[in-house]
Amino acid sequence: MTDPQPSAPPTPTTPDRPYKRLSPLTPLVRSFVLVVAVAASSWDDFLRGDVGPLAWILLAMLLAGAVYGAASWLRTKYWIEADELRVDTGVISRQSRRIRVDRLQGIDIAQPFVARLFGLAELKMDVAGAGDREGSLAYLPLREAEALRETLLARRDAARARRAPGDQAEQGPTAMPHAVPEHVLARLDLGLLVMSLLISPEAFAFLVSALVLGGVFVVLGNLPGAAVALPVFIGFVLTQLRRLSAYYGFTVSETPAGLQVRRGLIDRNTQTITLSRVQGVVVSEPVFWRRFGWARVDVSVAGYGSGGGENGRPAVSTVMPVGPRNVVLWLARRLLEETGSPDPDEVVLVPPPPRARWVAPVGRHFMSSGVGPHLLVSRSGFLNRRTHAVPHARVQSLQLHQGPWQRRLGLADLHVDSPPGPVRVRAQHRDAADVRGLLEEANRLARDARTRLTG
Repeated sequence: MTDPQPSAPPTPTTPDRPYKRLSPLTPLVRSFVLVVAVAASSWDDFLRGDVGPLAWILLAMLLAGAVYGAASWLRTKYWIEADELRVDTGVISRQSRRIRVDRLQGIDIAQPFVARLFGLAELKMDVAGAGDREGSLAYLPLREAEALRETLLARRDAARARRAPGDQAEQGPTAMPHAVPEHVLARLDLGLLVMSLLISPEAFAFLVSALVLGGVFVVLGNLPGAAVALPVFIGFVLTQLRRLSAYYGFTVSETPAGLQVRRGLIDRNTQTITLSRVQGVVVSEPVFWRRFGWARVDVSVAGYGSGGGENGRPAVSTVMPVGPRNVVLWLARRLLEETGSPDPDEVVLVPPPPRARWVAPVGRHFMSSGVGPHLLVSRSGFLNRRTHAVPHARVQSLQLHQGPWQRRLGLADLHVDSPPGPVRVRAQHRDAADVRGLLEEANRLARDARTRLTG
Protein backbone atom coordinates (compact mmCIF):
# COMPACT_ATOMS: atom_id res chain seq x y z
CA MET A 1 0.00 0.00 0.00
CA THR A 2 1.51 3.25 -1.10
CA ASP A 3 1.28 6.43 0.78
CA PRO A 4 -0.92 9.08 -0.86
CA GLN A 5 0.95 11.81 -2.59
CA PRO A 6 0.78 15.10 -0.69
CA SER A 7 -1.54 17.53 -2.40
CA ALA A 8 -0.05 20.68 -3.86
CA PRO A 9 -0.54 23.78 -1.73
CA PRO A 10 -3.44 25.91 -2.92
CA THR A 11 -2.40 28.80 -5.12
CA PRO A 12 -3.64 32.17 -4.02
CA THR A 13 -6.35 33.53 -6.25
CA THR A 14 -6.72 37.15 -7.16
CA PRO A 15 -10.22 38.62 -7.38
CA ASP A 16 -11.43 38.77 -10.95
CA ARG A 17 -13.07 42.12 -10.31
CA PRO A 18 -11.02 44.34 -7.97
CA TYR A 19 -13.50 46.91 -6.80
CA LYS A 20 -13.16 50.38 -5.39
CA ARG A 21 -15.28 52.32 -2.94
CA LEU A 22 -16.41 55.90 -2.74
CA SER A 23 -14.69 58.30 -0.38
CA PRO A 24 -15.32 57.40 3.29
CA LEU A 25 -16.36 61.03 3.78
CA THR A 26 -19.37 60.52 1.50
CA PRO A 27 -21.90 59.96 4.34
CA LEU A 28 -20.72 63.15 6.05
CA VAL A 29 -21.04 65.21 2.85
CA ARG A 30 -24.52 63.85 2.13
CA SER A 31 -25.78 64.65 5.66
CA PHE A 32 -23.71 67.77 6.32
CA VAL A 33 -26.72 70.09 6.47
CA LEU A 34 -28.48 67.79 8.96
CA VAL A 35 -25.36 67.56 11.13
CA VAL A 36 -25.03 71.35 11.23
CA ALA A 37 -28.73 71.79 12.00
CA VAL A 38 -28.65 69.31 14.90
CA ALA A 39 -25.45 70.80 16.29
CA ALA A 40 -26.81 74.36 16.08
CA SER A 41 -30.10 73.49 17.75
CA SER A 42 -28.80 71.26 20.56
CA TRP A 43 -25.17 72.19 21.21
CA ASP A 44 -25.92 74.66 23.99
CA ASP A 45 -28.24 72.19 25.69
CA PHE A 46 -25.52 69.51 25.69
CA LEU A 47 -22.98 71.94 27.12
CA ARG A 48 -25.33 72.88 29.97
CA GLY A 49 -26.31 69.28 30.59
CA ASP A 50 -29.94 70.22 30.03
CA VAL A 51 -30.88 67.76 27.33
CA GLY A 52 -34.56 67.53 26.57
CA PRO A 53 -36.54 64.87 24.70
CA LEU A 54 -36.29 66.77 21.40
CA ALA A 55 -32.50 66.87 21.58
CA TRP A 56 -32.35 63.12 22.26
CA ILE A 57 -34.69 62.45 19.34
CA LEU A 58 -32.52 64.56 17.03
CA LEU A 59 -29.38 62.85 18.29
CA ALA A 60 -30.94 59.40 17.77
CA MET A 61 -31.95 60.35 14.23
CA LEU A 62 -28.43 61.59 13.55
CA LEU A 63 -26.85 58.38 14.87
CA ALA A 64 -29.29 56.24 12.87
CA GLY A 65 -28.48 58.24 9.76
CA ALA A 66 -24.75 57.82 10.41
CA VAL A 67 -25.13 54.04 10.76
CA TYR A 68 -27.19 53.82 7.57
CA GLY A 69 -24.75 56.09 5.72
CA ALA A 70 -21.78 53.97 6.80
CA ALA A 71 -23.58 50.79 5.73
CA SER A 72 -24.47 52.35 2.39
CA TRP A 73 -20.85 53.37 1.87
CA LEU A 74 -19.64 49.84 2.68
CA ARG A 75 -22.13 48.27 0.28
CA THR A 76 -21.37 50.67 -2.59
CA LYS A 77 -18.63 49.36 -4.88
CA TYR A 78 -17.63 50.11 -8.44
CA TRP A 79 -15.19 48.65 -10.93
CA ILE A 80 -14.55 48.49 -14.65
CA GLU A 81 -15.19 45.06 -16.16
CA ALA A 82 -14.43 44.62 -19.85
CA ASP A 83 -16.36 47.47 -21.52
CA GLU A 84 -18.73 48.11 -18.63
CA LEU A 85 -18.69 50.19 -15.48
CA ARG A 86 -20.28 48.14 -12.71
CA VAL A 87 -21.81 49.88 -9.69
CA ASP A 88 -23.27 47.85 -6.82
CA THR A 89 -25.34 49.70 -4.21
CA GLY A 90 -28.06 49.08 -1.66
CA VAL A 91 -28.37 48.32 2.04
CA ILE A 92 -31.79 46.69 2.30
CA SER A 93 -32.25 45.80 -1.37
CA ARG A 94 -29.22 45.27 -3.55
CA GLN A 95 -28.89 47.00 -6.92
CA SER A 96 -26.29 46.41 -9.62
CA ARG A 97 -25.94 48.90 -12.45
CA ARG A 98 -24.01 48.10 -15.61
CA ILE A 99 -23.09 51.10 -17.72
CA ARG A 100 -21.69 50.31 -21.14
CA VAL A 101 -18.82 52.65 -21.86
CA ASP A 102 -19.72 52.91 -25.55
CA ARG A 103 -23.07 54.43 -24.54
CA LEU A 104 -21.50 57.26 -22.57
CA GLN A 105 -22.43 60.59 -24.15
CA GLY A 106 -20.43 62.79 -21.80
CA ILE A 107 -18.84 62.78 -18.36
CA ASP A 108 -18.90 65.87 -16.17
CA ILE A 109 -17.41 66.62 -12.77
CA ALA A 110 -19.48 68.55 -10.23
CA GLN A 111 -18.30 69.90 -6.89
CA PRO A 112 -21.09 71.15 -4.64
CA PHE A 113 -19.95 73.54 -1.94
CA VAL A 114 -19.80 70.98 0.87
CA ALA A 115 -17.97 68.48 -1.33
CA ARG A 116 -15.40 71.16 -2.23
CA LEU A 117 -14.69 71.68 1.47
CA PHE A 118 -13.55 68.06 1.68
CA GLY A 119 -11.83 67.93 -1.72
CA LEU A 120 -14.49 65.60 -3.19
CA ALA A 121 -16.38 65.59 -6.46
CA GLU A 122 -19.31 63.89 -8.14
CA LEU A 123 -18.86 62.13 -11.46
CA LYS A 124 -21.93 62.66 -13.66
CA MET A 125 -22.16 60.36 -16.66
CA ASP A 126 -24.71 61.10 -19.34
CA VAL A 127 -25.78 57.69 -20.62
CA ALA A 128 -27.85 57.20 -23.76
CA GLY A 129 -31.35 56.09 -22.82
CA ALA A 130 -30.80 56.37 -19.05
CA GLY A 131 -32.00 58.74 -16.35
CA ASP A 132 -30.05 61.45 -14.57
CA ARG A 133 -29.03 59.28 -11.63
CA GLU A 134 -28.19 56.14 -13.61
CA GLY A 135 -24.67 57.37 -14.27
CA SER A 136 -23.60 59.11 -11.09
CA LEU A 137 -20.84 58.40 -8.58
CA ALA A 138 -20.83 60.62 -5.50
CA TYR A 139 -18.47 61.28 -3.94
CA LEU A 140 -14.88 60.59 -5.02
CA PRO A 141 -11.64 62.41 -4.31
CA LEU A 142 -11.22 65.02 -7.03
CA ARG A 143 -8.08 63.48 -8.54
CA GLU A 144 -9.64 60.02 -8.51
CA ALA A 145 -12.75 61.38 -10.24
CA GLU A 146 -10.61 63.03 -12.93
CA ALA A 147 -8.57 59.85 -13.46
CA LEU A 148 -11.71 57.68 -13.68
CA ARG A 149 -13.21 60.11 -16.15
CA GLU A 150 -10.14 59.92 -18.43
CA THR A 151 -10.13 56.11 -18.21
CA LEU A 152 -13.82 55.84 -19.11
CA LEU A 153 -13.48 58.26 -22.02
CA ALA A 154 -10.48 56.36 -23.35
CA ARG A 155 -12.32 53.04 -23.12
CA ARG A 156 -15.39 54.57 -24.74
CA ASP A 157 -13.40 55.86 -27.71
CA ALA A 158 -11.57 52.56 -28.05
CA ALA A 159 -14.82 50.56 -27.93
CA ARG A 160 -16.38 52.75 -30.59
CA ALA A 161 -13.26 52.60 -32.75
CA ARG A 162 -13.26 48.79 -32.66
CA ARG A 163 -16.78 48.80 -34.07
CA ALA A 164 -15.97 51.37 -36.75
CA PRO A 165 -14.92 50.11 -40.22
CA GLY A 166 -11.24 50.25 -41.01
CA ASP A 167 -10.23 50.38 -37.35
CA GLN A 168 -6.63 49.77 -36.41
CA ALA A 169 -6.65 46.83 -34.02
CA GLU A 170 -3.57 47.92 -32.19
CA GLN A 171 -5.54 50.44 -30.10
CA GLY A 172 -6.51 48.51 -26.96
CA PRO A 173 -9.40 49.24 -24.63
CA THR A 174 -7.15 50.81 -22.04
CA ALA A 175 -5.38 53.20 -24.37
CA MET A 176 -5.13 56.61 -22.74
CA PRO A 177 -5.12 59.84 -24.70
CA HIS A 178 -1.86 61.64 -25.08
CA ALA A 179 -1.29 64.22 -22.39
CA VAL A 180 -1.82 67.58 -24.05
CA PRO A 181 -1.61 70.76 -22.01
CA GLU A 182 -4.97 72.43 -21.49
CA HIS A 183 -5.32 75.57 -23.57
CA VAL A 184 -7.65 78.35 -22.39
CA LEU A 185 -9.74 79.73 -25.25
CA ALA A 186 -11.93 82.26 -23.45
CA ARG A 187 -12.52 83.46 -19.91
CA LEU A 188 -15.49 85.49 -18.68
CA ASP A 189 -14.50 88.76 -17.05
CA LEU A 190 -16.22 89.35 -13.69
CA GLY A 191 -16.96 93.00 -14.45
CA LEU A 192 -18.58 92.08 -17.77
CA LEU A 193 -20.71 89.44 -16.02
CA VAL A 194 -21.92 91.92 -13.39
CA MET A 195 -22.73 94.57 -16.02
CA SER A 196 -24.61 92.04 -18.16
CA LEU A 197 -26.78 91.10 -15.17
CA LEU A 198 -27.51 94.74 -14.35
CA ILE A 199 -28.72 95.52 -17.88
CA SER A 200 -30.37 92.18 -18.59
CA PRO A 201 -34.00 92.00 -19.78
CA GLU A 202 -34.95 90.56 -16.39
CA ALA A 203 -33.48 93.59 -14.60
CA PHE A 204 -35.32 95.95 -16.96
CA ALA A 205 -38.62 94.11 -16.41
CA PHE A 206 -38.16 94.28 -12.65
CA LEU A 207 -37.36 98.01 -12.79
CA VAL A 208 -40.47 98.76 -14.87
CA SER A 209 -42.65 96.66 -12.56
CA ALA A 210 -41.25 98.40 -9.48
CA LEU A 211 -41.89 101.85 -10.96
CA VAL A 212 -45.44 100.95 -11.96
CA LEU A 213 -46.29 99.45 -8.57
CA GLY A 214 -44.66 102.36 -6.74
CA GLY A 215 -46.59 104.86 -8.83
CA VAL A 216 -49.88 103.07 -8.18
CA PHE A 217 -49.33 103.05 -4.42
CA VAL A 218 -48.32 106.72 -4.40
CA VAL A 219 -51.40 107.73 -6.41
CA LEU A 220 -53.66 105.72 -4.13
CA GLY A 221 -51.97 107.16 -1.05
CA ASN A 222 -51.25 103.70 0.29
CA LEU A 223 -47.52 103.94 1.00
CA PRO A 224 -47.45 100.98 3.44
CA GLY A 225 -48.87 98.86 0.62
CA ALA A 226 -45.54 99.16 -1.16
CA ALA A 227 -44.29 96.48 1.22
CA VAL A 228 -45.97 93.86 -0.99
CA ALA A 229 -43.20 94.46 -3.52
CA LEU A 230 -40.54 93.42 -1.00
CA PRO A 231 -40.80 89.65 -1.69
CA VAL A 232 -40.53 90.36 -5.42
CA PHE A 233 -37.41 92.45 -4.83
CA ILE A 234 -35.84 89.75 -2.64
CA GLY A 235 -36.62 87.08 -5.21
CA PHE A 236 -35.08 89.16 -8.00
CA VAL A 237 -31.89 89.81 -5.99
CA LEU A 238 -31.55 86.12 -5.05
CA THR A 239 -31.99 85.07 -8.67
CA GLN A 240 -29.34 87.49 -9.88
CA LEU A 241 -26.94 86.43 -7.11
CA ARG A 242 -27.53 82.78 -7.98
CA ARG A 243 -26.79 83.53 -11.62
CA LEU A 244 -23.65 85.47 -10.64
CA SER A 245 -22.44 82.56 -8.51
CA ALA A 246 -23.28 80.02 -11.22
CA TYR A 247 -21.34 81.79 -13.98
CA TYR A 248 -18.46 83.04 -11.82
CA GLY A 249 -15.06 82.04 -13.21
CA PHE A 250 -16.58 80.80 -16.47
CA THR A 251 -13.70 79.42 -18.52
CA VAL A 252 -13.65 77.61 -21.87
CA SER A 253 -10.57 75.47 -22.54
CA GLU A 254 -9.41 73.10 -25.23
CA THR A 255 -8.57 69.55 -24.11
CA PRO A 256 -7.93 66.26 -25.96
CA ALA A 257 -11.54 65.22 -25.24
CA GLY A 258 -13.08 68.44 -26.57
CA LEU A 259 -13.98 71.88 -25.24
CA GLN A 260 -14.07 71.98 -21.45
CA VAL A 261 -16.29 74.44 -19.57
CA ARG A 262 -15.59 75.31 -15.92
CA ARG A 263 -17.92 77.52 -13.88
CA GLY A 264 -19.18 78.26 -10.40
CA LEU A 265 -18.27 80.18 -7.26
CA ILE A 266 -19.93 78.02 -4.59
CA ASP A 267 -20.66 74.90 -6.63
CA ARG A 268 -17.94 74.11 -9.15
CA ASN A 269 -18.85 72.27 -12.34
CA THR A 270 -16.65 70.92 -15.12
CA GLN A 271 -18.27 69.88 -18.38
CA THR A 272 -16.69 68.58 -21.57
CA ILE A 273 -18.31 69.14 -24.96
CA THR A 274 -17.30 66.57 -27.57
CA LEU A 275 -17.11 68.45 -30.88
CA SER A 276 -18.18 65.43 -32.93
CA ARG A 277 -21.50 65.42 -31.06
CA VAL A 278 -22.33 69.12 -31.58
CA GLN A 279 -25.61 69.43 -33.50
CA GLY A 280 -25.91 73.21 -33.78
CA VAL A 281 -25.41 76.56 -32.07
CA VAL A 282 -27.56 79.55 -31.15
CA VAL A 283 -26.20 83.07 -30.64
CA SER A 284 -28.40 85.30 -28.45
CA GLU A 285 -28.24 89.09 -28.42
CA PRO A 286 -30.59 90.80 -25.94
CA VAL A 287 -31.59 94.30 -26.97
CA PHE A 288 -29.68 95.99 -24.13
CA TRP A 289 -26.52 94.04 -24.94
CA ARG A 290 -26.47 94.89 -28.63
CA ARG A 291 -25.46 98.48 -27.92
CA PHE A 292 -22.29 97.16 -26.27
CA GLY A 293 -21.67 94.41 -28.84
CA TRP A 294 -22.28 91.55 -26.39
CA ALA A 295 -23.75 88.14 -27.14
CA ARG A 296 -24.21 84.66 -25.70
CA VAL A 297 -23.69 81.27 -27.32
CA ASP A 298 -25.42 77.98 -26.53
CA VAL A 299 -24.99 74.60 -28.15
CA SER A 300 -27.06 71.49 -28.82
CA VAL A 301 -25.14 68.30 -28.12
CA ALA A 302 -26.39 64.81 -28.94
CA GLY A 303 -27.37 63.11 -25.69
CA TYR A 304 -27.81 66.34 -23.73
CA GLY A 305 -31.02 68.26 -23.19
CA SER A 306 -31.31 71.93 -22.44
CA GLY A 307 -30.43 70.94 -18.88
CA GLY A 308 -31.29 73.59 -16.36
CA GLY A 309 -31.11 77.32 -16.82
CA GLU A 310 -33.96 78.02 -14.40
CA ASN A 311 -33.66 80.30 -11.37
CA GLY A 312 -30.17 81.35 -12.31
CA ARG A 313 -28.78 77.82 -12.50
CA PRO A 314 -26.43 77.36 -15.45
CA ALA A 315 -27.69 75.36 -18.40
CA VAL A 316 -25.47 72.57 -19.68
CA SER A 317 -25.96 74.05 -23.15
CA THR A 318 -24.24 77.38 -22.32
CA VAL A 319 -20.75 77.74 -23.77
CA MET A 320 -20.34 81.47 -23.00
CA PRO A 321 -23.04 83.35 -21.03
CA VAL A 322 -21.87 86.78 -22.21
CA GLY A 323 -18.94 88.10 -24.18
CA PRO A 324 -17.92 90.34 -27.09
CA ARG A 325 -19.78 89.28 -30.21
CA ASN A 326 -16.62 88.54 -32.17
CA VAL A 327 -15.42 86.20 -29.42
CA VAL A 328 -18.82 84.50 -29.25
CA LEU A 329 -18.86 83.95 -33.03
CA TRP A 330 -15.32 82.60 -32.89
CA LEU A 331 -16.42 80.10 -30.24
CA ALA A 332 -19.40 79.18 -32.42
CA ARG A 333 -17.04 78.39 -35.29
CA ARG A 334 -14.88 76.26 -32.96
CA LEU A 335 -17.96 74.34 -31.87
CA LEU A 336 -18.75 73.64 -35.53
CA GLU A 337 -15.16 72.64 -36.26
CA GLU A 338 -16.11 69.05 -37.15
CA THR A 339 -18.22 70.35 -40.03
CA GLY A 340 -15.72 72.87 -41.38
CA SER A 341 -15.93 75.81 -38.92
CA PRO A 342 -18.62 77.68 -40.90
CA ASP A 343 -19.57 81.23 -39.91
CA PRO A 344 -23.31 81.91 -39.35
CA ASP A 345 -22.78 85.55 -40.37
CA GLU A 346 -21.73 84.46 -43.87
CA VAL A 347 -25.16 82.98 -44.67
CA VAL A 348 -27.42 85.38 -46.58
CA LEU A 349 -30.71 85.69 -44.67
CA VAL A 350 -33.97 86.48 -46.46
CA PRO A 351 -36.98 88.03 -44.63
CA PRO A 352 -40.59 86.91 -45.16
CA PRO A 353 -42.52 88.56 -48.01
CA PRO A 354 -44.67 91.65 -47.25
CA ARG A 355 -47.93 89.65 -47.19
CA ALA A 356 -46.64 87.85 -44.05
CA ARG A 357 -47.83 90.91 -42.10
CA TRP A 358 -51.29 89.27 -41.97
CA VAL A 359 -49.97 86.37 -39.87
CA ALA A 360 -47.07 88.08 -38.06
CA PRO A 361 -47.66 91.86 -38.17
CA VAL A 362 -44.79 92.68 -35.76
CA GLY A 363 -42.60 89.61 -35.66
CA ARG A 364 -42.03 89.44 -39.41
CA HIS A 365 -39.79 92.51 -39.22
CA PHE A 366 -37.32 90.50 -37.12
CA MET A 367 -37.54 87.15 -38.95
CA SER A 368 -35.12 85.93 -41.58
CA SER A 369 -33.65 82.64 -42.72
CA GLY A 370 -31.27 81.24 -45.28
CA VAL A 371 -29.35 78.23 -46.58
CA GLY A 372 -25.59 78.50 -46.98
CA PRO A 373 -22.97 76.08 -48.30
CA HIS A 374 -22.47 74.61 -44.81
CA LEU A 375 -25.31 75.86 -42.58
CA LEU A 376 -29.05 76.26 -42.24
CA VAL A 377 -29.65 79.52 -40.34
CA SER A 378 -32.70 81.33 -38.98
CA ARG A 379 -32.97 84.54 -36.96
CA SER A 380 -35.89 85.93 -34.96
CA GLY A 381 -36.76 88.17 -32.01
CA PHE A 382 -36.32 91.82 -31.10
CA LEU A 383 -36.01 91.89 -27.31
CA ASN A 384 -33.71 88.88 -27.59
CA ARG A 385 -32.44 88.32 -31.11
CA ARG A 386 -31.47 84.68 -31.58
CA THR A 387 -29.54 83.28 -34.52
CA HIS A 388 -29.92 79.49 -34.80
CA ALA A 389 -27.51 77.53 -36.99
CA VAL A 390 -27.39 73.81 -37.85
CA PRO A 391 -24.71 72.26 -40.11
CA HIS A 392 -26.07 70.32 -43.07
CA ALA A 393 -24.26 67.21 -41.85
CA ARG A 394 -26.27 67.31 -38.58
CA VAL A 395 -29.72 67.74 -40.14
CA GLN A 396 -31.85 64.78 -39.05
CA SER A 397 -34.96 65.59 -41.07
CA LEU A 398 -36.82 68.51 -42.64
CA GLN A 399 -40.52 69.31 -42.43
CA LEU A 400 -42.73 71.69 -44.39
CA HIS A 401 -45.54 73.21 -42.29
CA GLN A 402 -48.46 75.20 -43.67
CA GLY A 403 -51.37 76.44 -41.55
CA PRO A 404 -54.81 77.45 -42.90
CA TRP A 405 -54.00 81.19 -43.01
CA GLN A 406 -50.63 80.44 -44.58
CA ARG A 407 -52.30 78.40 -47.32
CA ARG A 408 -54.57 81.30 -48.20
CA LEU A 409 -51.55 83.64 -48.36
CA GLY A 410 -49.24 81.20 -50.14
CA LEU A 411 -46.84 80.98 -47.17
CA ALA A 412 -45.16 78.06 -45.42
CA ASP A 413 -42.59 77.20 -42.72
CA LEU A 414 -39.53 74.98 -42.98
CA HIS A 415 -38.65 73.16 -39.73
CA VAL A 416 -35.29 71.51 -39.14
CA ASP A 417 -35.52 68.57 -36.73
CA SER A 418 -32.71 68.49 -34.16
CA PRO A 419 -32.07 66.65 -30.88
CA PRO A 420 -33.53 68.23 -27.70
CA GLY A 421 -31.71 71.45 -26.95
CA PRO A 422 -31.79 75.21 -27.46
CA VAL A 423 -31.24 75.17 -31.24
CA ARG A 424 -34.42 75.39 -33.34
CA VAL A 425 -33.97 76.44 -36.97
CA ARG A 426 -37.25 77.68 -38.45
CA ALA A 427 -37.69 79.40 -41.81
CA GLN A 428 -41.02 81.05 -40.94
CA HIS A 429 -43.67 82.58 -43.21
CA ARG A 430 -41.65 82.24 -46.40
CA ASP A 431 -43.20 82.00 -49.84
CA ALA A 432 -44.50 78.42 -50.24
CA ALA A 433 -42.66 77.89 -53.55
CA ASP A 434 -39.43 79.17 -52.00
CA VAL A 435 -39.85 76.83 -49.02
CA ARG A 436 -40.24 73.83 -51.33
CA GLY A 437 -37.07 74.90 -53.12
CA LEU A 438 -35.29 75.34 -49.78
CA LEU A 439 -36.44 71.86 -48.73
CA GLU A 440 -35.02 70.22 -51.83
CA GLU A 441 -31.76 72.20 -51.65
CA ALA A 442 -31.30 71.50 -47.92
CA ASN A 443 -31.93 67.77 -48.47
CA ARG A 444 -29.32 67.66 -51.23
CA LEU A 445 -26.76 69.59 -49.19
CA ALA A 446 -27.41 67.36 -46.15
CA ARG A 447 -26.78 64.19 -48.19
CA ASP A 448 -23.58 65.63 -49.67
CA ALA A 449 -22.34 66.82 -46.28
CA ARG A 450 -22.93 63.44 -44.61
CA THR A 451 -21.15 61.73 -47.49
CA ARG A 452 -18.10 64.00 -47.11
CA LEU A 453 -18.11 63.58 -43.33
CA THR A 454 -18.19 59.78 -43.43
CA GLY A 455 -15.68 59.63 -46.27
